[in-house]
Amino acid sequence: RYSFAFLSILSIAFFISCSKEEDQPADTGAIKIISLTAGDTVLKAWYDTTNVTVVATGDSLRYKWECNHGTLHGSGTTVQYMAGECCVGLNTISCTVYNDNSSTTRDINIRITSYFEQ
Repeated sequence: RYSFAFLSILSIAFFISCSKEEDQPADTGAIKIISLTAGDTVLKAWYDTTNVTVVATGDSLRYKWECNHGTLHGSGTTVQYMAGECCVGLNTISCTVYNDNSSTTRDINIRITSYFEQ
């Protein structure tokens, strides 16, 4: 009876001590957006444009730009934004930085004023 208990405890100790932790691979796909900036954040409709630039870290980065009003031109880390009279107000530009492993998004607001305002 004692030898069975001793062997059971010894077996459990053996399996615990021999279990190897799996090596966790480094997350090389982690993305961090450092900044999302615009040259100007207040623009006159039909007249002004601004460059919007993202700075991010990570491997094999790709960029997806969207805006709720107005127009974006370009691709990559810098795009040009402009808007018409129908876009007067606060508009949002979103940049999603992604790769095969992860993605992250950041927004910036641009105020569009009427072309006809003094």
